[in-house]
Amino acid sequence: MSRCLLVSNRLPVTYDENINNFKSSSGGLVSAIKGLDATVVGCAFEWMGILTDDIAGELIEKARQTPAGNLACHPIVVPKDLYHHYYNEYSNNVIWPLFHYERSLVMHSEKGWRSYCQVNLLVAEAILKESKDGDTIWVHDFQLMLVPGVLKKKNPKLRVGFFLHIPFPSSEIFRELPQRKEILQSLIKADLLGFHDLSYLNHFRSSLQRVLGENPMPEKSLGVYPISIDTQNFRELSEAPDTKAFIEKYKANKKEMKWILGVDRLDYIKGLILKLRAFRKLLKEYPEERGKVQLVQIVIPSRTEVPEYQKLKARIEQLVSSINGEFGTPAYMPISYIYHSVSENELSALYQLSEVMHIGSTRDGMNLVSLEYVVSQNEKYPGVVLLSEFAGAHSTLSYAMSINPWNIGETARKMKEALHHPEVKRRGEMTAMKNFLQRYNSSEWARIFLRDLQYTAIERKAVVLPDDGKFPWMNLLSGKRVVIFCDLDGTLAPISRFPSDVRLQQNTIDLLRQISRTTAEFVVVSGRDKEFLEEQFLDQDFTFPLAACHGAYYYSPFEEEWVNLVSHDSMKWKAGVLDILKLYSSRTPGSFVEDKGHAVTWHYRNSPNEFADFLANKLTFELEESLTNQPVQVNRGKKVIEVKSVNANKGYFVEQWLQRREYLPDIVIAIGDDTTDEDMFDMLQGRSDVKTFCIKVGKEKSHARYSLPDQGRVGDFLENLLESLGPHENSFS
Repeated sequence: MSRCLLVSNRLPVTYDENINNFKSSSGGLVSAIKGLDATVVGCAFEWMGILTDDIAGELIEKARQTPAGNLACHPIVVPKDLYHHYYNEYSNNVIWPLFHYERSLVMHSEKGWRSYCQVNLLVAEAILKESKDGDTIWVHDFQLMLVPGVLKKKNPKLRVGFFLHIPFPSSEIFRELPQRKEILQSLIKADLLGFHDLSYLNHFRSSLQRVLGENPMPEKSLGVYPISIDTQNFRELSEAPDTKAFIEKYKANKKEMKWILGVDRLDYIKGLILKLRAFRKLLKEYPEERGKVQLVQIVIPSRTEVPEYQKLKARIEQLVSSINGEFGTPAYMPISYIYHSVSENELSALYQLSEVMHIGSTRDGMNLVSLEYVVSQNEKYPGVVLLSEFAGAHSTLSYAMSINPWNIGETARKMKEALHHPEVKRRGEMTAMKNFLQRYNSSEWARIFLRDLQYTAIERKAVVLPDDGKFPWMNLLSGKRVVIFCDLDGTLAPISRFPSDVRLQQNTIDLLRQISRTTAEFVVVSGRDKEFLEEQFLDQDFTFPLAACHGAYYYSPFEEEWVNLVSHDSMKWKAGVLDILKLYSSRTPGSFVEDKGHAVTWHYRNSPNEFADFLANKLTFELEESLTNQPVQVNRGKKVIEVKSVNANKGYFVEQWLQRREYLPDIVIAIGDDTTDEDMFDMLQGRSDVKTFCIKVGKEKSHARYSLPDQGRVGDFLENLLESLGPHENSFS
């Protein structure tokens, strides 16, 4: 079994002065990881995290010997003062508020940033020292965003995954970060970068476009992996004798009162003030609920030494006192306020006794409390989850009742609705969510992430064409039914300053004539329009199947006509996009717009570099934002931006072409140089019913397993391909 080093800011153990030793600690990541089954995820886990040097050496050694559950621990010792600046001045005072959209609370610090860099370097060096060949490194969260870059620079062979546990903000917010480039340039070095929610991934992708001016990270290196919990543990906890004792104790006091439960760490992202205001609105607008409903709000102390948190605590307690004073009676206290953590058993009892779980976060990476509440519910008398649409769990819990915490009146109305939600509906909805979490638990979350990490890391190793111009697998081609799907610009023909000047060179024409006489079938798949491909190929002494506009049109040499493969009903977006591209073209010297039928392209190869790149970044972002939910793809290639119908896709075309054959070929080869060719590579490499060999022309990152250094080596490849095929008459059709 291989080893996976989990790396986080802290170890999953805390020092207990009463016993002068360490004990296992709690937390979202800790509870998720502790539930992992090594046999299910296929690796043994060990944990690396930071301890400060104010802890005596013998205690640090004890931490190493105190496993958290079954996880061995490896302390990384950091000077206490350095840790303070890294953790408080940068991680918590810059990254945390900015990524949670609390821009007014950001406090920039040069010293904090320098300390952040130093600690990330110390952590990376400790990982390099501890890791062995074959290990997987899984780095967690915003405190360690520079670690992937250091690891891959010093040991490119390491398999490195990174998971962000907090939201990734809109690019408009992220761009305000002074160190935005350094952080992005490190994160994109990870073999796999995971997020809780699709919106976070999309924000990251937009930030790449707007800050770095490109998307240098293959799509397979990005993924959405909403974290889950140890479902079985929480189900067992709900049945434990200590939990049942708490239930009986609280039932005696609760009587007929309905409870709305809140369990939140003291933090401005949790929306506690908004929740209290909404509860006040409930009591004010619906007086019939007074004396019948109580808000049980647990606030877990956090960062108690920070002035902002002290002020928040004071505001909460003042508002609780005000509401209790306004609506309370000798026999009724509207809010039961608890400012301390409670035991697992007591919390499980509160989950089961509360009719409503209220999560009112203004931003929240995931929020595991809502998941814990669901799996703890009594199946006969379940409650309702009232969940902020700004929490990552909103995309996981299908039957949670959605709220916008900023809308106080609407939240109050939803509170009342949740309190009186019909029992039959509650049972059906809660059962569906519990069944989902039974299948998708923390082990499944980790298994899927680690599976994708291994696949992605392998996929990014391309075999470069040997000096003799022949890949070893070419020996397999003789006598086989072979199909070659080949791009035109940048592959068969060199790219020209002006697209209209692109021409096949004579040596390429000669090679293609000879290939046309072999057993192979050669298919040209290009982004060019029909007329251009006719001019290049139909007047030559060979005839190949042709695909124009990325596969929107297909020319069969047997039928001698073009077939439209894309419905015109999906082209309503085109007029508006043409107007936008023409506007940008008018502002950019040397640029022009090309209408390809099912695709429109803005070329800026001959424009002033810096200015054109700036506008290209801006245009890409605007197109992606404005064309959301439209049946189009926005692709940025080599000095071009193209918008095309989703069905005008080389991968889709190749798939349909193979499906139309009476029988499959033995071997399929795909070769191309641009981002649009990645669709072919992805589709083919996912097939198990045919041997496939995908070849990237150029040095850019690709999903292809093989690579030609540049377009100049395509001729060498074709010569060796011809030799491998054998000069037999074409019998494959």
